[in-house]
Parts: sequence; structure tokens; C-alpha cells
Amino acid sequence: MHQSSILQRMASTHGGMRNILKQKPSTVQFIKWSVETGVHKDLHEDETFKRGGNRNNRNQRDDRNNRKPKFAKYPIEYEILTLNPPIPEMPRIPKKMQRKEKAALPTDKLVKNYMRRYDARMKASTILTDAEREEYYYRKTLGTSQKGEGSNDVSSAMGRKSAVLTHAYDFALKQFEVMQNNEGLTEQGSISMVEELLANEEKVERLLSREKTTTLVKEKKVAKEIHASHDSSNADAIPPPSSTIPSILHAKPRTIQALSIWGKRFKAVPYSQWTLGASTALDHWIAVDVLGMTEETWNRLLNGELEIDIEQSRGVEVNIGDLARNRDIVSVRSTLFPETMIDMVDDMDDDDDYEDDMMLDEQSEKDATDRSIDELLASLGGFDDIGEDNANSTDDVDSRISKMIDSLQDWRVMNEKAPFKDWDSSAKGEFNKWLGDYISLVAAETDGQIDLEATREALLSEPPRYRDESEAFWSQINDETDAEILLHNLNKQGSTAPTAEESPAEENARKSLESFLNMPYTKQLSQIISLGALRPILDEYSTEEDRVNFMERHGETLLEGMEIEHLVSDPNGIITVDDIGDESLLSKQKIGPNERFSIKMVPYGTDEFGLSRSDKARALYRAWNIQKAGRARYAENLYKTGQMPLKEVE
Repeated sequence: MHQSSILQRMASTHGGMRNILKQKPSTVQFIKWSVETGVHKDLHEDETFKRGGNRNNRNQRDDRNNRKPKFAKYPIEYEILTLNPPIPEMPRIPKKMQRKEKAALPTDKLVKNYMRRYDARMKASTILTDAEREEYYYRKTLGTSQKGEGSNDVSSAMGRKSAVLTHAYDFALKQFEVMQNNEGLTEQGSISMVEELLANEEKVERLLSREKTTTLVKEKKVAKEIHASHDSSNADAIPPPSSTIPSILHAKPRTIQALSIWGKRFKAVPYSQWTLGASTALDHWIAVDVLGMTEETWNRLLNGELEIDIEQSRGVEVNIGDLARNRDIVSVRSTLFPETMIDMVDDMDDDDDYEDDMMLDEQSEKDATDRSIDELLASLGGFDDIGEDNANSTDDVDSRISKMIDSLQDWRVMNEKAPFKDWDSSAKGEFNKWLGDYISLVAAETDGQIDLEATREALLSEPPRYRDESEAFWSQINDETDAEILLHNLNKQGSTAPTAEESPAEENARKSLESFLNMPYTKQLSQIISLGALRPILDEYSTEEDRVNFMERHGETLLEGMEIEHLVSDPNGIITVDDIGDESLLSKQKIGPNERFSIKMVPYGTDEFGLSRSDKARALYRAWNIQKAGRARYAENLYKTGQMPLKEVE
């Protein structure tokens, strides 16, 4: 800290002494003036001389005069404010510039109209429950809220201001461009045109991203096969030259340079030890520079916006989500840098080992109990092979079902040549025997009596599709982009003309394709995406384990909104606690011994008060996404500015 010399001048009296006395300056301004004029006194030094009393006052004054510094010290408050500077004063802007800044941009009106349309859609789509209406009534009566009946903090435009404003400005810029290029076009008439243009731009971006991803994966696969074949044929020969630069980057020298820099970073630090900022910067570089996505798309991917939020923001149905683009980024990252997947697998293995160690004591105790039970059963005799037989039968169920599905395709081929009613008695008997075995494998005891005739017609009505053909079909609709590419090819090919030699099965397939192609494009795409999402349920070659895992993960989503029977609390109900009988359910829900219940038809995902659990879960999901996205952006900025290292500090 430097000291300034004493400045013998008075403080400025600009505006008159009366104004200075009437308008008390701020603390910062007061200390600044006191230091500039040199009138600030060191109060701590004066207090030291005052505490000395009246003895030897003359000597004390002489010592004080001799020790008087030639430079005035800065006050301690000024030092504190220097180390912790306040917000700087805003510079004075001339009136002429202020008038220019106040001039509205041509897109401001379009943005405001977009937000009004969004508010209207949110109010129309929001269904208030009785509890929310009562809360609104009391708030309005007490004067604590001025909001309308159809709005709330979660569903209002300001509740999702960041994402909605991003869409609003993108839409307004494109709308302004369209209105400038088409004279006489009104704002209302340009809305549909802008929506179509934005949808086409996103479609082109998705297809280009998938094309680049597919090209990159194929090139790496071919290069790996060439090296593998060369190693197996002649190990001493010189390997053929191969370019390590993907063809999609040949026209991007800066991206190629960045690729080599990222490779050096992978050699220096394993990917599993990277910080959040480094990993986010890598994915950001892949999305924008390698795959050619826009910054708006990357921000939406990082935010994890839900399709329902995008639909409510834009006011149009959105059939394409961001799952395909997320997969493209992961696929390119694992192709360019395979060590990322290896490190992830190693981390998963370490976690599994840790969980195994934690469960070791519990498992050993369980094994000891099972062993004692087995010894008891063995002592009784005749129970030695029961456990092994059950295990073997459980393991063979999937393989037996798979073989029966293969034979089902042969039966379907026969049904295409001739319907079941025209088969001979031996073929009918053989199929009925097969049908009985198949039902015994897939049916459960809770299914009740099964209609054999309806089951037979349902199984034989489908066209034959063997395992290879089924895998080839389902691989075309893995995600939204694959479904869009398949639909584009179907519309390009169109339907075939009828021929005289076509079979009844071919005729049915042609008519089904014509009916599908006559549907609106959005409905076609929605149907294909839904079909791909339900593959574990609809694919005949899916295992029972895949179906069970799918239902455990997505069962509540599939049942959401369906009215099914619920056991709800009802003081006048006829069902008592003794009638339920499930003690685990009673203890989990903390149900008292005197409570009563009744059975009501309630939409799944809600309670008896009409409150939607799914809406609460989505609100929590949005809040969690906002927190994670903000943390990732902050960490990426720190990493790019050199304030966060590449390796995570333990």
C-alpha cells in the first residue's frame, strides 16, 4: 500500500455548500475526498496522546511534532475498500445516446407476442385442482397475489424464462427475416411459415449429424479390420498406410489441430480422472465442431429440455427428441477416443467390486442359512435335485421360447400359402400340439382361461419374420433420427402397383403400406418412434428379462393417465385394515389400525386429491437439470480460462 503526499486544497463545492450539506455523500466518496484533501486524521494516534494525561504535556507535544509524518496515512476504511472494491459507478451516458438505446428493435415486438402466445397456451393447458382453486381464492381474498387463475410459478413463462426466451428470440429473428423477404406478409400469417422453416432446419441438422456419425464409425471399423487382417496374414510385412484423420474433418484444419490436442490430453491424464469442465468442453467441441450442431442445440442438449416443454414453448407438436443427438455425441467420442469407454467400464467394475464387498457378509449369512435348509431336506431324503431342476428349467425357458418362435415363422409361411382351415388334419393336430406347448411356456396362472382359437388367429395373422429379418428391421428404428431416415426412404419409394401374381399376403402388405403413406407426416413419424420405443414388448425375439426390465423402468409412464382401481382413504369406506392383510404395505404407508378405505377409479399417476405425481416429478427433473447444466457451464468456463485443471484433485 502506497502513501500519498498531503494535498493542501479544499473539497469541491460544486453545486453550492447547501447541496453538499443536504445531500450526504456515500462512504466511499467521503473517504475519497478526505484522502485527496489531506484532512483525514489518524484517530488511533490522537487517542494514544489523549490517554497520556496532563503529565509532561509539553514533552509529549514536542515528541508528537517531531514524529509527525511527512505523508498522510490512508485510513483503514480506505484500505478495506481497496482490497474489496465496491461496484464501480456507472459512467454518465449522454442524452443523445440514451435516446438511441431506448429505441426499440424490430424484433422486440415479435418476442413479446411470442411470450403472450406462450402464456395463453400454458393457461389453457393447465388444469387446476380443487386444492389449487381454494389456494387461489384465499390469495385473492387476502391480496397476497395478483396472478390469474390459470397460472402458477411452475407453469408460467417466467418460471422457465431461460429456455422460453431462447426459443422466443430464435423464432423472432427468423420471423423478422421471413417478413422482410415477403412483402405484405402479416405477423400472424408468418407464424406457420417460421415453424416450418425451423422444423426443416432442425431436420437437416439431425440428418447431417447422423450421416457424419455413421461415416466416422464405418471408417474406423474398416481401418480396424484392415489392420487385423494384415496382422493375421503377415506379421513381418510393413502395414499399409492409413490416415488417422476422419474424412469428415478434411476441410476443417482447426478441428484437426484440436483433435491432436485432445489426444495429447488423453495420453497425459486418463479420462476417468478428468474434471467436469474438461469433459464438458470435450463434448461441446464434438457437438459443435465435429458434428456441426449449433450452439442453441448444444444448450438444449446440456439443459436436458423435455419434449413437453418444447411443445408448450413453440406451440407445435414435437415428435423428435434429443436422444438421437446425445447418442451421436457419445458414439463419436467413443470412436475418436476409445479410452473413454474403457475408463467408464473400469469405473463400473470398481463400483461393482465395492458393492460385492459390502454385500459379502449378508450373502455369506444367507448362504449359510440355505445350506442348513438343504442339509435338513437332504436328511429327509428325496429332495436333493429339486433346486437344480428348478434352476435348469428357469435357464432353459428363454431358449425354448426362442426355438418355438423360429418354428412359428414356418407355420406362418404355411398359412400364407393356404389358410388354417384348408390344412389337413395331421398339420392341424401338429400345430395344435405346438400351440399348447407355447401357451404353457408364456402364460401365467393369473391369466385365467385362454381362448385357443383367438390366440391361433392372432399368431398366424402376422407375416413371417425370421430372426435375421427381425433384427434388420428393429435396427432401423433405434432412435428418432433412424425413424426419420426410414420414413424418408419409405415416402421416396412409395407404394408398389398391384400385380396379377401377388399373393394374398403381398396384397395385404401393399394395402397396409398405402394406408400408412396416406397418413399425415407427423403421425407417421410418431407411430414409427413409438414402435421403436416399445421394441422389448413388441419384438417376438426379446427375452423375458428384457421385458421385465422394460416394465420396471417404464411401466409407470405407460400407465400414466389410465383409470384403474385404487385403494384410497375413505372414513366411510367398508374396507378395514384387517381386510388388506399386507403388513409391509401398512408399515410403509404408516397406516393406523382404525383407518378405512374404499376402491375408486382414479387416473394412474394421481392421488385422490387430483394432484399429479408425474407433474411434480417433471418439475423436480427440470430443477435438477438446471442445477447440473449451470454447474457444467461454469466448470467449462473455468477450464477454458485456465482456472480449472485437467486432472481432478483428490
